[in-house]
Amino acid sequence: MSRRGWRSRLADVLIRWGSALQPTHPVLSAVPAPVEAADQSLLEAPPEPPPDSSSDHHRQAAATKLPGVRAPLSIERAVRSRDLTVLKREACDALAALGAAHAVVTSARLAQIQSLRSEVDRGDASEDDLVELAGDYQAWQNDQVRLFDALALVLGMGVPDGRAFDQIDTGMEKAAQAHLSALAAEYQRRLLSEQFEAGEKEG
Repeated sequence: MSRRGWRSRLADVLIRWGSALQPTHPVLSAVPAPVEAADQSLLEAPPEPPPDSSSDHHRQAAATKLPGVRAPLSIERAVRSRDLTVLKREACDALAALGAAHAVVTSARLAQIQSLRSEVDRGDASEDDLVELAGDYQAWQNDQVRLFDALALVLGMGVPDGRAFDQIDTGMEKAAQAHLSALAAEYQRRLLSEQFEAGEKEG
């Protein structure tokens, strides 16, 4: 099977997953089923830890969500500690998960477009609303294509056994380490730039 045919087949599978996960009426909010008495314990809040440890835990959890706070050395540690085959598998898993998530949202956007089109035909919604939603759907679809291309590229890569530094001469390790550190710093710089740009747009 050609690479284009493989991507089309993968796209169809992920779209079908998204369609299977969406409710019958995606626009209407589903009414939750009543909770049995035996399941009430599942809704009870867990016991709170002591105030000091709880506040520390919340601060640490919030910090891990900020890309600028993550240690730049995490990339270097991954390259040094993991085999190339493991890194390739992790990259494929991450791309496949993100592609599946995009497929679910894209499928939901398509269902919303179909519902909104019916409202426009009845005069309950404007054409501008439909155009705006269609543009959002197209953006998700474009991102999905790029994800499939990236996944196909990584899946098709051939990597040797062993870690990255096993593939180079010992005399080149110092230069390779400097290069790896520069790449990690550049990745961190881009994360910070995106974080600041997002903050400026929200402000």
